[in-house]
Amino acid sequence: MHKIIFTLATLVTAFSASAQYSGPRLFWDIPSIYLTTPDASSIGTRAGAGAETVFNVATFWGTSRIGGGATVTIDPSSDDIPNTFITTPYLLLEAGAGIYRSNGNQCNQTNQNAFTAMAVLGLRYDISTRALILAPEAERYGLHYVVGAELGYFFIRNMFRNTEVVVRGNYFPQLKILSANLGFKVFLNMREAGRGR
Repeated sequence: MHKIIFTLATLVTAFSASAQYSGPRLFWDIPSIYLTTPDASSIGTRAGAGAETVFNVATFWGTSRIGGGATVTIDPSSDDIPNTFITTPYLLLEAGAGIYRSNGNQCNQTNQNAFTAMAVLGLRYDISTRALILAPEAERYGLHYVVGAELGYFFIRNMFRNTEVVVRGNYFPQLKILSANLGFKVFLNMREAGRGR
């Protein structure tokens, strides 16, 4: 666990330093909304949706991000679905390496396609909101590290505000769980805030 934390801290520091050298790319994902299955092996008994807000300090080749959100999931196979609702707030700290919201020319121009394709390493803290949790379910809460992959696509309509379609897969090594998200992010380019658009 300590090695993972050290690696994550090193990646966050490296990306932040690189961003400062070339001029940081500052993106605020507000909001990110997605469909989710917290455990792909039990998608028939636990699925739902989530929303989060995340701040990114980035380069063309990766990002470090911090933020939080919440998921609301149900057991769609249950005869009493209202009693299966689980709300899980969470906090996250991540570093991603790869292509981050970049077109092929890495230039600030409108009317172009742009992409995200990154490997992600991070820490996630899931907060339990249930007074009583069965033992097998309780271990999913608390601090866990995550290894993931993120793919996204958007069309640059203006330099300040855009919407990205995102597919995300997460693997939690401690829990041996694979989760998946599909959704979109409305994001603001904070370097363009206040400029003429």
